[in-house]
Amino acid sequence: MSAHTPGMVCSHHHLYSSLARGMPGPTSTPNNFTEILQNIWWKLDAALDPDIIYWSAALGAAEALLAGT
Repeated sequence: MSAHTPGMVCSHHHLYSSLARGMPGPTSTPNNFTEILQNIWWKLDAALDPDIIYWSAALGAAEALLAGT
C-alpha cells in the first residue's frame, strides 16, 4: 500500500493574522527575533478582538481554498 499526498500544500497557517498585511511596519528595524515578537506580533495580538480574529481567519481560509490548499 502506498500513500499519495499533494505537493505544494502549506499546512502551517497563522490565519488570525491575515489582516496584518495592511499594518504599518515598525518605526525601527528589529535586530533579532525577540524584537520582532515584541515590536510587531505581540502588539498585534494585544489589539485583536474575537470579531477581528474571526474575519481575519475567514480571509485566510478563503485565500487558502482559492490557492488549492
